[in-house]
Amino acid sequence: MVVKAEPKLVTFKVNGQDITVPEGSTVLDACLSHGIEVPNLCFQPMMRPWGSCRICTVEILGRRGGLVESCAAQVREGMEVATHSPEALKSREFILQMYLIDHALDCPTCDKSGECYLQDNTYLHNVQVSPYNRPKLAQPYEHFSDVIDYKWDRCIICARCTRVCDEVIGVTAIEVDGRGLEASITPAWGMNLRDTTCISCGMCIAVCPVGAMTDRKFGAHPWELDATETICGFCDVGCTLNVEHNRGIVRRISHLWERGVNHGYTCERGKWGYQFVQNPERLEAAAIRRDGELQTVPLDEALDEAAARLSHYQGQQFAALASPENTNESNYLLQQFARAVMGSNNVDRTMTHNQAAVDRALADSFGFGASTNSVQEMFTDTGCALVVGPNIVETAPVASYWVNWARLYRETKDIVISRDHFVMCDRAQVWIKPPENGETAIINAIARVILDNKLLTPAENPPAGFQPWLDSLEDFAPEDVAKSTGVPLADIQRAAVLYATGGHEISDDPSGYGPSTIFSTLASQIGGDVYPAELALHNLALLTGNIGRAGGGVIAFRGPANFQGSTDAGCHPALLPGYQARNDADARRKFAAAWLPRWNDAVVPQNGFKRPQSLPDAPGLGCEEIIEAIADGRIKALYLAFGSQPTNYGFDARLLEVLPKLELLIVEDIYPSPLTELAHIVLPAAMFLEEDGSFTNADRTVQRVRFTLPAPGAAQPAWRLIQGIAQRLGYNLDHRHPSQIMEEMARLMPIYQGVSYPRLERGSLEWPVKSFGTEPSLYLSLGDDLAPESLKFVVS
Repeated sequence: MVVKAEPKLVTFKVNGQDITVPEGSTVLDACLSHGIEVPNLCFQPMMRPWGSCRICTVEILGRRGGLVESCAAQVREGMEVATHSPEALKSREFILQMYLIDHALDCPTCDKSGECYLQDNTYLHNVQVSPYNRPKLAQPYEHFSDVIDYKWDRCIICARCTRVCDEVIGVTAIEVDGRGLEASITPAWGMNLRDTTCISCGMCIAVCPVGAMTDRKFGAHPWELDATETICGFCDVGCTLNVEHNRGIVRRISHLWERGVNHGYTCERGKWGYQFVQNPERLEAAAIRRDGELQTVPLDEALDEAAARLSHYQGQQFAALASPENTNESNYLLQQFARAVMGSNNVDRTMTHNQAAVDRALADSFGFGASTNSVQEMFTDTGCALVVGPNIVETAPVASYWVNWARLYRETKDIVISRDHFVMCDRAQVWIKPPENGETAIINAIARVILDNKLLTPAENPPAGFQPWLDSLEDFAPEDVAKSTGVPLADIQRAAVLYATGGHEISDDPSGYGPSTIFSTLASQIGGDVYPAELALHNLALLTGNIGRAGGGVIAFRGPANFQGSTDAGCHPALLPGYQARNDADARRKFAAAWLPRWNDAVVPQNGFKRPQSLPDAPGLGCEEIIEAIADGRIKALYLAFGSQPTNYGFDARLLEVLPKLELLIVEDIYPSPLTELAHIVLPAAMFLEEDGSFTNADRTVQRVRFTLPAPGAAQPAWRLIQGIAQRLGYNLDHRHPSQIMEEMARLMPIYQGVSYPRLERGSLEWPVKSFGTEPSLYLSLGDDLAPESLKFVVS
């Protein structure tokens, strides 16, 4: 294990104030970290210093002093800096006057008015009159794509847009063309951006300090808008969004720099996906099937009907499938309703076969269906990133940004194993394109190279299953795998060396090897069996000691925004909330004591409905087993929560084939879908911008989802719909706000024991969360060792 040296500290003065920062910090970073404002235009967090705008000029005092660009000048011990000295202010005023010679003075109609950095600095430095006057060189808008416009006469050629496209996003779809006065921003060869490598993330618009890059969908001014900070609901990276809205309509998504797991950066879905939320085709009313047709009814009538009909189907006849796009609180209540009211452990998540396979592989290898490490470790610890599966730029875009950023700024080595060809493949040290179902053989061949070449020494006490797994590698000789898959042997060998050494490629001292992270998007794979490939990845991480190590481990992206949280909350046939086993008597007693006293004696049971006196102990059925049970008539009633998303995460295709066999199908959805067409009762649900709650992302980070605007028509958050049905059956679920549900979850789930809304308001929390004064009972976090008995090598 490499012990990191503590960074050397440097103390210097800014405006007479002593400041201590790590050696190597720039003057601008040091000032910003201590709340001292220094004007700037071309500086952007997470990108290298550029030094083109000259607005961040400060004065270094003393014999070796003078005017310097604070974004590029590094601090020195004993240095004295004046941020607003007469010389520094005079320099900035001159630069601003030069900018304004050709800059368009159309502030009243500019999209950026009110938040323009040039406008702010002009006011700040009291630049009212310029001695440099000539006729303006005006240019019309250039339409780069259907979402992005460019206005040359507002552009200051700070290159923030081109740099973010290259250094963070990693696609280099735009560049500076020409020099001097002729310089402009342009897509490659003057093409439409949609025809380049552009992924329409909109980050060029976000970082533009003036109104040069503009959003063609935005038609308002910042002072007209209210803003709400919430979490994106379109994938399980879990990005923080700043949603700006007025009159009940979202106008745009803006960016909170250095906030959230995304640090302010977003993808195409995060930037423009709000239009899917407020689409006029949303479900706005409940419906009941009568005489073979769905008829619109008031929501209360639909809930009455649902409760009356569900009372006939207690026990093993009933099943519930939770939406992995609903909040933790909603999914917790749904599984509680299934177990405590309907008396059934037949509860799972709506998911595809591949999502289920990855979830099962994680549980088999690590004891929990969860990623072992955080994406944020790419910024500090990871030496090598192994990206496996479909195009991560599409499936988990912002995570791909951090892989690209680490490659540039930390010289992290990248290995890509994917059938898709995308930008990261061309920039990686090794890109391996396997044939269909070839991933498992290639990953096992990499493990063979590591062992055969003694790139590391296996642990003296390896996890269970090591020897059977080792024996199974006899079938994966690298030469044979290379021949059968068509992958060059040299690529397999180099990938093995890079992964085993943490990107060092060679070292005489194994203790100097760096950590390697695995990014798995196999759950998004179309076709093939991903279970053995996912297991092979886990075995590779265990072999190299990358589990329980900061910067190592496995991060599995499974698609839906709250897939991880829905599992945490207990939407699993074998697990109660918090990964507590269904057949654990102590756990069942704990949950029974919390849930069963809620029955309302004033409500008289009808239709033979019986109030459960204990939680069900019969084994539950998972999603794929529920489909089989519906087909053969064992399950007669199903509550199906599903969020129709533009990302098409979908569900097992066999589900549609068997749903007509149900006697009762209740579908909770946000859009008309093939599922609502088959339903007996349809309940309109709210989306992530329309409710309070929390999501847990792919690396186990619990984050606060905030209400932004009302849901259309009668649509309600899923937790309200569940409470409405339960109350009609006599079960007192009467939470007034999701914060009360989270309080109960934190009390009953050890991994969430320190989670509360007040703490989430201050920032996200990665589970296991320590409660105040209490140690967690589970270790699955940054750098901590996992419980040895939960780790195992598994041979598929």
